[in-house]
Amino acid sequence: MNFKRGFNIKPKEITGIGEVIFTDGTNDVVPNQLSCEAYGYTYNADTGTCVAFEYSTQVQNFFNNVTNNRLGSNNTTEKATNNTLINGTNNLTKGNNNNCLVNGRQHELTNGLNNSAILSGRYGQALNQGEVVISGGGFNEELAMSQMSFVQQSGNTTDGTETALLTQYLPTTYIQKVKNSVIGFEAHVVGVNTGIGDGSAGDYGYFKLTGGVKFTNGLASYYHVDVHAVVSHGHSGLNLTGTMKDVTATSFGVHVTGLAETYIQWTASIKLWQNRIQQTF
Repeated sequence: MNFKRGFNIKPKEITGIGEVIFTDGTNDVVPNQLSCEAYGYTYNADTGTCVAFEYSTQVQNFFNNVTNNRLGSNNTTEKATNNTLINGTNNLTKGNNNNCLVNGRQHELTNGLNNSAILSGRYGQALNQGEVVISGGGFNEELAMSQMSFVQQSGNTTDGTETALLTQYLPTTYIQKVKNSVIGFEAHVVGVNTGIGDGSAGDYGYFKLTGGVKFTNGLASYYHVDVHAVVSHGHSGLNLTGTMKDVTATSFGVHVTGLAETYIQWTASIKLWQNRIQQTF
């Protein structure tokens, strides 16, 4: 835009909240009412700003949700929810959610989850990246009291050091603990020799972890874990083992132990059964 005759400043840009920024050709400047209105904008005397349009949080929420599809009533997608489909009623995404699916009633996707899904039921809650949840309903209309979910973890080992697998192979990402709950689990764990280092490519170990864990109100953990070889060492080529245990004070997951000088790629498919109570223990 050219300078209007008689003015030595002109509009430079319009911000996301509608404010018009002026420039003298070198520096940004704040226009007075005369300059603002000369270029066809509105001067807000209360704020001392020149505006192109009246900012509306409803308009902003619309733009935040242009890539989402909400089918049903009272479904809420908080800021930075993208490419997410919600089908049902009274569901909530807490924001920073991408590529998610929610189906049913009164479910919640916690903040920062990607590629997660709540497929059916009521009062389900997804806490983990890539998690798939089937809810069994809520006692006294509370979230995550009764549900089943699936989580995928993976990782690599190059020696005999015990290693925690990663949820969706994302750095420092594990399964989240749940207060005042008992969670049953079954994890099918497969480790395959990549052929780098010792051993032959394609040798593998396949075992299953079953058990349960109790998480107190303070997130202290009490595990019972059984390990079963699905394919015996004589048929698979590798004698591998693992367990389910805490990773941090607030997370847990599958831990595996590989072999010295052997590069092993691991995957763990984990099913979780959750029973959370209102009382603390």
